[in-house]
Amino acid sequence: MDHLDLAVSSEQEAVYSSNDEGGNATMSDRVSSLAAAIYNEFEVLIQNYGQGVLDSLMPMVVNVLEQLDGAYSENKEQALELEMLSEDNEQLITQYEREKQLRKLAETKYLEYEDAQDQEKRNLQAGMESLELQNRHNESKIKSYIDQLERAEERLTESKKEYSQLHSRHTEMIHMYMERMEHYRRMQSGLAEASASSKSRLHSSTKEEVEISHS
Repeated sequence: MDHLDLAVSSEQEAVYSSNDEGGNATMSDRVSSLAAAIYNEFEVLIQNYGQGVLDSLMPMVVNVLEQLDGAYSENKEQALELEMLSEDNEQLITQYEREKQLRKLAETKYLEYEDAQDQEKRNLQAGMESLELQNRHNESKIKSYIDQLERAEERLTESKKEYSQLHSRHTEMIHMYMERMEHYRRMQSGLAEASASSKSRLHSSTKEEVEISHS
């Protein structure tokens, strides 16, 4: 607003118009009420002292009203902006709380994952230690079995040697037995022949004795 003109109509109303590029703008309700109150006071002064008494005062009053209207408008805009900023702030706080909860949940999940990984590592370590212990036990058993097998092979070798010796001894004894049996058979055969010869001689001698006795 460049300036305001105050005019007194037949209905005793005050009309304020702006001459800024020929446009018209209505003041805020509070400034309009204040201007109406000032108008009433100015009307009394005009009636008492004439129109000229306000010539120097009017531009200052108009300027003050314009500045006051501008201040009210600016304050209204700032209040609207503050309300919008407050809504944005509430949205940001809500978003922050949501992200905070999500981050807390993610941290909890991560801690659970780390705990699960640590537990799995401990289980794997325990499993490896158990396998190593079992492996050492198996190695000990295998070594014991190998030692037993070696001793069994040694005993088998010794048994084979003993069997070979016994077999040789047995063969030798059988051979000796067969020789003795053959010698005994020959002796029996010789005795039989000798007995038969002796009987034959005895029979002949007896026959001769009988013949001599009869003659």
